[in-house]
Amino acid sequence: MISFTRPLQESRNDRSILGRIVLGVILPWATLPGPPAASDSAATINVWYGERQRIGHLGTAQEDFNLLGHIDAWRELDSLDWSLNERAPIPLNFRAYRRLAAEGDFNADIPLGRLRIGENSLELSARWRDGHTASRTLTIIREQGSTPLPFSIRWATVSNPQDVGQIVDGLWRVTPDGLRTAITGYDRIFLIGESNWRDYDVRTSIQVHRAPDLSLGPGVGLIARFTGHVVGGPKHFPSGQPKWGYQPFGTIAWIRWSKQSSPSSPQAQYFPGSEGRPTDIKPVPFSVGTRYDLRVTCRTLTDDAEGRGVTHYRFKIWPADSSEPEAWTWERTQTSATALRRGGVALLAHNIDVTFGDVTVRPVSSEP
Repeated sequence: MISFTRPLQESRNDRSILGRIVLGVILPWATLPGPPAASDSAATINVWYGERQRIGHLGTAQEDFNLLGHIDAWRELDSLDWSLNERAPIPLNFRAYRRLAAEGDFNADIPLGRLRIGENSLELSARWRDGHTASRTLTIIREQGSTPLPFSIRWATVSNPQDVGQIVDGLWRVTPDGLRTAITGYDRIFLIGESNWRDYDVRTSIQVHRAPDLSLGPGVGLIARFTGHVVGGPKHFPSGQPKWGYQPFGTIAWIRWSKQSSPSSPQAQYFPGSEGRPTDIKPVPFSVGTRYDLRVTCRTLTDDAEGRGVTHYRFKIWPADSSEPEAWTWERTQTSATALRRGGVALLAHNIDVTFGDVTVRPVSSEP
């Protein structure tokens, strides 16, 4: 989604996964064996979140369902693709770039319009340069549901995060304390709600577990009014599997570190939904291992004289063991012809090991 780092150079693409995962938890499948034997081929395509996955039970948050995973022996891999209900295959990228945090990762943007109601058969197929092949068949269940406001998530009652939201990027796991990035990387996103959500007040908490690598421009917070990645749009993003066009959205309200930061002093940052660049508002005292509460509100205001949308955004962060401050960390009135005025809320972890706590989203009234 958000491009804070330059694209990976070819010389970096040959690094192992162990070298590419900077701060995350190394899982067993992160090893890199040679090309698989045919008898072992089915085990080389690792699909995250299970053989049977569902979408639509919470309504529509974005236009795609994301099927994520990792494939072993990527160095000698010639092709990887997916096919839905025996239709023509779609090629997948499996080299580290933007939304793909490590070599061998894949993320299939599967349009909801191609998923029929009920069960769908999806086949992943891989071919290596020496002729070995592997395939894996999964079931994607499309349901019809909704997520009305108010809405809350209590992680202690959740075993599968996709029961309460949609994983857009990355490998996450539910812990006793909340939803944690199992492997860190570029813009790990967990999307909550529906694309028709408009004005709301969202609260959650964060706990960063390791000192962030300042060279990666790490950040953590919330995206208000997010409806998925795009091709085209106001900035003419190219196509790809996965897509990586990150605007428009509503706004990003988060804390972010830079090379000039110290681990104990990130900037509270306002990131506009389409026009303009992110703005550092002020430094925030911060300690790794301490839990902080976050709160973001978005409220629609009257269009301006040129018909552009106007929204008032507010953000605050404070230590969870203290009372909520009355003052907001920042407030901005955003005027834009292209920034989204509707959309769900996304938990955003950019190159950082973090746990998000319980989430509560309540509706707020718009200005008449």
